[in-house]
Amino acid sequence: MEKIKNFLFKNTSTKQTIAKNTFWLFFGEILGRILKLAVLVFATRVLGVEGWGVFSYALAFVSLFYIFADIGINTFITRELSKQDGDGYKYLSASLVLKIFLLLLSFIASLILIPHFSSIHLSLKIIGAFALLNFSDSIREFALSVNRAMQKMEREAFVKILMNGVITILGIILLILHPNPLSLAIAYALGSIIASLVTIWIVYPAVKTIEWEFPFSFVKTILNFAWPFIATTIFMGLIANIDTIMLGQLRSAAEVGLYAASERVVQFLAIIPIFIAMATFPLMSQTEGDPETSSRIFEKTMVLLLMIGFPLTIGGMLFGSNIITVLFGQTYLAGGIVLTILMVSLLADFPNILLGNIIFAKNLQKKFILATGFGLIINIALNLYLIPRYGAIGAAFSTVASQLLIMGINWLLLKKYLSFSVMPKTGKIVGATVGMTIIIWGCHRIGVHFVGTVLLAIMSYGGMLWVMKESSLKQLLALITRPQ
Repeated sequence: MEKIKNFLFKNTSTKQTIAKNTFWLFFGEILGRILKLAVLVFATRVLGVEGWGVFSYALAFVSLFYIFADIGINTFITRELSKQDGDGYKYLSASLVLKIFLLLLSFIASLILIPHFSSIHLSLKIIGAFALLNFSDSIREFALSVNRAMQKMEREAFVKILMNGVITILGIILLILHPNPLSLAIAYALGSIIASLVTIWIVYPAVKTIEWEFPFSFVKTILNFAWPFIATTIFMGLIANIDTIMLGQLRSAAEVGLYAASERVVQFLAIIPIFIAMATFPLMSQTEGDPETSSRIFEKTMVLLLMIGFPLTIGGMLFGSNIITVLFGQTYLAGGIVLTILMVSLLADFPNILLGNIIFAKNLQKKFILATGFGLIINIALNLYLIPRYGAIGAAFSTVASQLLIMGINWLLLKKYLSFSVMPKTGKIVGATVGMTIIIWGCHRIGVHFVGTVLLAIMSYGGMLWVMKESSLKQLLALITRPQ
């Protein structure tokens, strides 16, 4: 018991610290997402398609204004505080003042502008609730950037679980009392504020002795570091929210509700590549000067991601309608085709997360900004054409096309800096995926229940990989049991 306690709560070596932090980040993220999924499933049923659409549209619209307040300051603080010379704390006060200034601008702009530009009627109360949510989220992430430099990820896991637990409990209670989008928005805001206050309390002892000053030369240093992040963050933030906003502007709240429900399923599955990329990121950073080792690690990790991504994509496409109705109810049945299309985006999401990590590890982010910007332009152009004609289905096509495009460009650009060969190593994975697809088709033909078909698909896919001695399967089991 003592050994487990020491492993989970103390930093004793570099390898142990990486393993401990990876465990806590994954534990906090996955449990937090499960808690949030519970309240979302409840909320979608209580609010209905249109009410859920109003909630999702308001959240996306307000979040759009806060993209400009997230310019890489958190990453800068974590990097500076992680240095051993102790000078990183001198930037803390300047960073916090700059952060609060940008947040106040975003807060005021969202309250003033959204009521005038929103096609779906949004009350000032729901806009204010989401403005407080985003403000609080940003302050908490700033405080957590200090905590990450201290290598205490168990605290971050606790904060995420606490926040999502509060949101879930308050969300269910408030929706029972007042079943409307504002109730859920208030639950989100209160959960975030409570988690932010706890985070500030946690990191306060480490920063209370700092001499708070605000020299403008420090702001210049911060902005010089942050500008590549500014463009990338704005582009990615727009991509994350633009489909929901344009759906609301060009169609209706009901279309937003169908799209947002399907999007939540895909976002939940995205925790898998995030965890794997997070676990291998330290190795990527450590081997920056060794191209051969970097290539080998990248290839193994990418094949591992594709081993998981291929069957999830095919399974999601085949079971789209079943997944939607089981989670959200029959009123969302029309969203089955939307989920079927969006599941294809996993073929971009899984590789893109790892590509982003190695790009950052090798400090190449400045060279990859154009790919994201180009993908955003394509996404907006396709939305303008497809959404008026096909609604949520058109938005799903736009998302998949733009994400695949960004992934493809990043893949080709990275090959200029890193020699790797991935697809020739996926033969067994493709074979097992085809075999799994045939089994699913056969189960459909003979009328096997949805749950039984899913279980058979999982077992057959894993069994075929095991029989073919796919090395990535062993790598995955090792990653789960002994994170590196």
